[in-house]
Amino acid sequence: MRTIRGQLTRRLLMGVSCLLTIGSVVVYVTTRTALTRQFDATLRAKTTALASVIEQDKDKITADPSDQIMREFDPTSDAFFQICRGDGSVVEISPSLRGERLAVRPDEFGQVSFRDLRLANGRVIRAMGLKFQPHNAEDTNLPIAPIEAILIVASDRHNLDQALTTLAAVLSCSGLLVLVLTAATVPWLLRRGLAPLDRLAEQAQRITADSLAERFSTEGLPGELVPISARLNDLLQRLQTAFARERQFSDDLAHEFRTPIAGLRSLAELSLKWPDTRSADTDRNVLTIALQMESIITRLLAIARSGTGLSTIEVQPLKLADLVSAICQPMQEHIIARRLSLQAEVPAALEIHSDPILLRSILTNLLDNAVEYSKPGSAILVQGEAHNGNFTLGVTNAVQQLDAADVPHLFERFWRKEAARSSGEHAGLGLSLARAFATSLGYALSATLNDDGLLTLTLAGSAGPKRLS
Repeated sequence: MRTIRGQLTRRLLMGVSCLLTIGSVVVYVTTRTALTRQFDATLRAKTTALASVIEQDKDKITADPSDQIMREFDPTSDAFFQICRGDGSVVEISPSLRGERLAVRPDEFGQVSFRDLRLANGRVIRAMGLKFQPHNAEDTNLPIAPIEAILIVASDRHNLDQALTTLAAVLSCSGLLVLVLTAATVPWLLRRGLAPLDRLAEQAQRITADSLAERFSTEGLPGELVPISARLNDLLQRLQTAFARERQFSDDLAHEFRTPIAGLRSLAELSLKWPDTRSADTDRNVLTIALQMESIITRLLAIARSGTGLSTIEVQPLKLADLVSAICQPMQEHIIARRLSLQAEVPAALEIHSDPILLRSILTNLLDNAVEYSKPGSAILVQGEAHNGNFTLGVTNAVQQLDAADVPHLFERFWRKEAARSSGEHAGLGLSLARAFATSLGYALSATLNDDGLLTLTLAGSAGPKRLS
């Protein structure tokens, strides 16, 4: 399997190779052009100097052999010349050619032109051709017809070619050396540069469902990895919360189902052991336990859906007084049975924008809690008001055997104070569910207990239309 380090190494080597190749070609071409121009400039100077000593004597073309310029073309020299007429016939060649003639045609040279030639012995020379009309000899005053001459001056380009070959070898060797050094150092540099990423990967591999509390450290990380580490920490936090929610759901379910399942088992064992003593109360008890278990699982699922944001919220205007009245109506029989009085002080004009199903569930749990746990013979007060676009709704009732230390536990799942708040019909999920729904609606649900033993559950939030998600 390919690794990032291997891919980066290959790409860097390919990139360096391309850059070195392009750079070497540019250097070589530039240097060759400069050296060739310098060589041609020297050749041009020689050609111009030699052309100045060539004369036309009547119908002949001659060069002064005693001139110092001519001495540069002695037999041991690497410089050559050849003088031809316009028709290509050779007039004179330099001693350095040793009788060999340059194989050129008159039409191969323009007015001034350069070209590479090869001698019979294999030597490569660079030649310059010049077409011109020699000047008259000094002692000739008679008018004569001008003769076109072609002067070819050449020099051995061995030194030039050797310099270019050396340059090409140096560039090639330097490029190979750089590639070797790059291939040797890049993996080390990549290992050092990617070490923080390797540590991040190793830490990620060690994380399991039992170690979601671990977090990636951002100390010593490059700036490019800090956002990645932060996002991974956010992901771990969400995973930890989700796992904790699932564990809590499972624990709550197991904890609360233990008692009703034990009751069902006891009833079943008694019915099997003494079938003749089975009465109608047994079936009623079984139904009661089943309904209790159904209520528990329904409420737990509602809390779970609320915690994960899966519950659907639809906002519409609601009259708070009408909603309170509709919820209290089915409770009247239970209120009378417990000798309670319920007083609602909610303005008829108080209107809020909320989800009717969720808000009804919240108020139902608050009022049900008040009716179930109020001190017998006491009063329940429901007060609502609006101010500056916000509303508050408080449910106050007298409680017994409940102190200030118990208030923070009221919204915990399955919490019930044994002596005061135990009931076979209630699972201890009502207030937890109410707070979960209140949070989904953007409301705050709080509890206070005064010195007179009056517990007030207060729901507060925005009364105006608000887009919820």
